[in-house]
Amino acid sequence: MISGVSDNFRVFNQPVSNVSVTGAKAVAAESAPALPADTLTKSKSDSSARLIPKSLFCSTAAKTEETASASAVTTNSVSSWQAKWGPQVIYFPLTDRFSDGDPSNNFNVDKNNPTAYHGGDLRGVINNLDYIKGLGATCLWVAPMYDNADKVRMGDYEGTGYHGYWITDHYKVDEHQGTINDAKELVSKAHEKGMKVVLDTVLNHVAPNHPWVNDPSKHDWFHHNGGIQNWDDPWQLENRDVCGLPDLNQSNPEVYKYLLDNTLWWVKETGADGIRLDAIKHVDHQFWQKFCADIKKEMGDDFMILGEALHGDPNVVSGYMRDGMDSCFDMPLYYTIRDTIGKDGSAREIGKRFAEDSKYPDASKMVTLLDNHDFERFMNNTNNSRGEDKLKLGMDLIMTCRGIPSVYYGDETAMVGGGDPDNRRDMEFGTKPHITEHLQKLTSTRAAMPALQFGQQMEMWQDDQIYAFCRRHEGQECITVLNNSYDHQTRNIPLREGSPLHNGDVMVDVLTGDKFTVNNNCLNIGTADKQGRVLVPEKDYGNIQFKK
Repeated sequence: MISGVSDNFRVFNQPVSNVSVTGAKAVAAESAPALPADTLTKSKSDSSARLIPKSLFCSTAAKTEETASASAVTTNSVSSWQAKWGPQVIYFPLTDRFSDGDPSNNFNVDKNNPTAYHGGDLRGVINNLDYIKGLGATCLWVAPMYDNADKVRMGDYEGTGYHGYWITDHYKVDEHQGTINDAKELVSKAHEKGMKVVLDTVLNHVAPNHPWVNDPSKHDWFHHNGGIQNWDDPWQLENRDVCGLPDLNQSNPEVYKYLLDNTLWWVKETGADGIRLDAIKHVDHQFWQKFCADIKKEMGDDFMILGEALHGDPNVVSGYMRDGMDSCFDMPLYYTIRDTIGKDGSAREIGKRFAEDSKYPDASKMVTLLDNHDFERFMNNTNNSRGEDKLKLGMDLIMTCRGIPSVYYGDETAMVGGGDPDNRRDMEFGTKPHITEHLQKLTSTRAAMPALQFGQQMEMWQDDQIYAFCRRHEGQECITVLNNSYDHQTRNIPLREGSPLHNGDVMVDVLTGDKFTVNNNCLNIGTADKQGRVLVPEKDYGNIQFKK
């Protein structure tokens, strides 16, 4: 928060109804400006659109003390961590389902069985690094490489550890994936291509057939409280087994030391740039506070610690960032995107979600997503209507809003899939080039626009059909407009106070090439049904090197 600015003036996303800037303070505005007759179309509900008070309009006159103060709010200082991680686009190829680069390690492969090994391996990922980079991804999230269970039965479920989360040996690469030399080569070649690597790390549990489970000397390495019965009880989440997986007792000093030493071994052995922590809500906060501090002490402040808490409440997710994790997956925004873009909810809900950004220590560090390997694919959550258009609209949002975007393998080809394990089908390369091209336009734009990597985010418009926001950094402004309706919409969107844009300036939509000129301190923007627009200054448009 900028010194002297009221907490009502949100830094990353500023709801603008009833807010006015006077000097460096946020105060209640007397009223919003009258609605131009030609501003809204198609829906009576649009008459309740959230508008910008006149005192927040961009002025072409010489800056007053008031506008200078407002401009100061949009000036970012970028930390060394943010400089390293803010520009990243993360890609997650679930190794066993991505690409088979070495048939010699295809032990007990059965592609007709969704819970069996399918043959994907580290060599397959290595062979596709150029493909991944060509999508615009700059950071690889590698699935757990530990040796995993070849076969496990838990109740009525029988399957294998093809995914990497059922560990049987913490210091061995699973034979289906390759060798430790393959792991080192993957990281080394990714680095040669300018990509970073984050290793998936599992500290909550082991496989039921891990040697420790039946070792009397390791009895106190586990909790012995049975399975979780009440998923709303934090104690049960932290001290009982998840779906039959033996729950480690992280409060045991021997367990803590083993997990810390093992994590550091993998990082140092491979040269990885960060870790992704699995199932963090199943381990207590005291453990995470000490663990994160010890990792940072050993690896440095710019080493990435990314946590996964499958929870929709920002108050819960933010607690783990306060434990010392740099970032968490933005599950609250994920659920909002599913309900609004995926299932045709009100675009206002997007604004409501961003209005909670102040609950995080730093919302710009959140990792945004449309898909992951724990839920039905986005394409299966679109009410069977306009799925590909909704997918592109979701991409428009996560690739331009605050945070670090992530892509689950197959999003670039609009893969479908139900719940686990159907959401982990074998990768389909090259099947939807128009979706891939759309993603590439967005990643290319993000790579060329510091405002989309580091910029503070401010809401510009909100109604049931349209949500719009801008990102600003060091005199550059980019604007995203999302039409979540099934009709063409037009909005005359006012610029926010302190905008570097002026009347006559031209903005280009990177997705279509359409141009819009600032007039009377506004942008009059038409959008087709289920369309997003990503607007960048014409003077910066030529700097984008679009990937093909």
